[in-house]
Amino acid sequence: MLTKDELSWIRYVLQDYEPGNISPSYFYKEKTEFERNQNREKVQRELDALRNKMRSYTPEELLLFKNKKERERKGLYNFSGIYIIHNSDKDIYYVGQAVRVFDRAYNHFLANAGNDQVYGDFCLGDTFRISLIPLSITSFSTLNELEDNAIRAYDSINNGYNKMPGNLMDKYIFKNDEYQKAANLILDKIKGTDLFASLSNDRKRMKYTRSLFTELELPENIHFEMGLVKTIKAYQKANKANIRNKE
Repeated sequence: MLTKDELSWIRYVLQDYEPGNISPSYFYKEKTEFERNQNREKVQRELDALRNKMRSYTPEELLLFKNKKERERKGLYNFSGIYIIHNSDKDIYYVGQAVRVFDRAYNHFLANAGNDQVYGDFCLGDTFRISLIPLSITSFSTLNELEDNAIRAYDSINNGYNKMPGNLMDKYIFKNDEYQKAANLILDKIKGTDLFASLSNDRKRMKYTRSLFTELELPENIHFEMGLVKTIKAYQKANKANIRNKE
């Protein structure tokens, strides 16, 4: 586990917590949301330009291309990106993301597999076109960033099928670099354990983090605790994605 010197340093770093202080992640979230709402038209122009250049698909084609052999016969290959589902009759959208878009987008046109409202309108005979956009050809750096900006650009929560916005934050914003270094140090020591592998949801991660604070006799610091929970979750998610990509 951690050495005495490492523990001593972490305790020193975390002792500056003052109850009642607002987390720096809150300010980051507010600033990011404001900026993304301001840039909606610009993002829509970028995405519309890509959609116009690229092939779009009918639901029937997506259902056919869920088969890998059928895709590759047409020279189509899976990629990481977003899918934009457009109901042409109602002129409303649904935006989603996937590490493998062909393996995800078609689910919305199957019963009990995707967005129930999309499926309902599909069954009623509405016309749909679906655009699949690789993350690599956009101006965005992560799937979460691309998806959330696209949801806002097409107003698909207030006037569409999306029920929730995208993820505004790919990682927790710590108070300073020392907090981040301390979280990474702890993560490096615990990530190979069997108990760490069992942390499958936020409730378990929070319970584990609290017990870890008690075990290591760390000072109370709720902002750092929440940051460590989110750091663990982000690591697990990235690790799963790496495993899928290698399969």
